[in-house]
Amino acid sequence: MRRRQAAILVFLLFCVTTTAWSADVAVLRAQIEKVLPRARGQVGIAIKHVESGTDLMINADQTYPMASAYKVPILVELFYQRAARELSFDDRVEFGPTDLHGGGPLAQLLDTPGIQLSIQNLVNLMMRISDNSAADLVLTRVGAANVTARMRSFGLDKIRVDRTTLEMILDQSGVDYATYSKRPLAEVREALAAVDAATAVRANDQFNKTEKDVATPRQMNALIEKIYRGEIVDRDASNEIIEMMKRAEVGIARIRGLLPYDTVVAHKTGTISGTTNDTGIVFLPGSAGHLIMTVFTKDAKAPAAERERVIAEIARYAYDYFVFNPAGH
Repeated sequence: MRRRQAAILVFLLFCVTTTAWSADVAVLRAQIEKVLPRARGQVGIAIKHVESGTDLMINADQTYPMASAYKVPILVELFYQRAARELSFDDRVEFGPTDLHGGGPLAQLLDTPGIQLSIQNLVNLMMRISDNSAADLVLTRVGAANVTARMRSFGLDKIRVDRTTLEMILDQSGVDYATYSKRPLAEVREALAAVDAATAVRANDQFNKTEKDVATPRQMNALIEKIYRGEIVDRDASNEIIEMMKRAEVGIARIRGLLPYDTVVAHKTGTISGTTNDTGIVFLPGSAGHLIMTVFTKDAKAPAAERERVIAEIARYAYDYFVFNPAGH
């Protein structure tokens, strides 16, 4: 009888704790949902507190353009190919006349290509300052189809990589990739500048409807969690990826924007047109644990600074909740 009473008591305590926790998550959801209209577009959110397993999903199963956030799955495939000895991070890659693409300092600094960089250097440029020229050389090396296949092997069938950043930019702007993919950067910039407003609107609309280089927030969060748990190749490789993401120097107004200055965040941003993204790991203070967080937007009409502020506020609400609410930890 006593055992039965004890079992009932444990069950009731579990129900009360679960109910209270769920109610609190509902409060967090309500806080976050209040800021979403300010983006003036679609917003998808996935937040998971690793230690408790508690998560919050809002529009998390819709697909969104990843933009430069797709450099995370590219990096994951690169590590698998390194582990299989298909390449070395010491391998050197030469920049040709058409390898400079808009977005990043390489395009600003290397007026006349001809240098060689190691894959390690390309990866650092790709992840630390989100350089598109470096990313496109890495993607060409590993193969977009291989990246997507790797995601499928993890069961992440909504994450796909199809195009270089150059092709994405040209598609979104309405410039023919087949014509300009092998043109020098100056000619590409002239073509982009010459696009009329009507063409740009049609191209942007089509870009947002095209299921290429997209992911759902839920599945991107799952990929980041695999990195956190040491499941990408092995613990050492996963730690390398985390350290690279910690050193990101762009997008500091997003997930990191309103967090305490000493908060450690390993993340990767992405931006194109109405897409403003951030995904990564927030290291909470003390014993509060870790948050895996992805915020994606699509076809958002608010100014870029306002979209970034929305992401920052979402991150701060989540940070405060899991730091100051001890339930479930």
